[in-house]
Amino acid sequence: MTLLKAIEQSFCKLQEPSLEQLQAAMTSIESLLHEVPKYKTEPEHLAYGRNVIYSATNLEVIVIHIPAFEATAIHNHGQSIGVAYLTQGSLINTKFHLDCEGYPVADTEDAINAKEYFTAPSEQIHQLSNPSSEAAISIHVYSPPLRQVERYLPYSEILDYVI
Repeated sequence: MTLLKAIEQSFCKLQEPSLEQLQAAMTSIESLLHEVPKYKTEPEHLAYGRNVIYSATNLEVIVIHIPAFEATAIHNHGQSIGVAYLTQGSLINTKFHLDCEGYPVADTEDAINAKEYFTAPSEQIHQLSNPSSEAAISIHVYSPPLRQVERYLPYSEILDYVI
C-alpha cells in the first residue's frame, strides 16, 4: 500500500478528531512514513516548502520541508489542532505567549528528533526552526483544515519598520 492510500484509509473515517485520535491514525501508518520525503517541495514564497498531500472537509495532511538553518514564521493554527511526525532531520519547536501589547514572547523550546511526534493544540503560538545543516522533513495532519492562521512579528522586528 502507498502512503497516500494509507492516509486516505486512516484519516477519512475521522469526523471531529481529538489530538489523540489524530496521533493514533498517524501511528497506524507509521510503517509508510519513510515515503514522506518524496513529497517534499522546495521553498517558494516562504522559508520552507509546504505540500498539501491530502485534503478532506474535516482535515488536511501537509508535508513540510524546512531547509538547513531556516525557520517558519511565528504563527498559530487558528482553531485547528495538529499532530506531526518528523521523518528526517531535527527541529526546535519554540512556543510563545503574547505580551500585553500583543507581541510574541518565547516561553519554551522543545528539541524534536527524527522519528518523533509532536502536537499543536488549538491556538498554540509557535515557530519551528531547523538548527542543523540537514533538511528537516515532517508530515502534519490538521483538523479542521488550516484557516485563519495568524503570523506574529516580535516587537524587535516591528521596531525596525519604525526607525
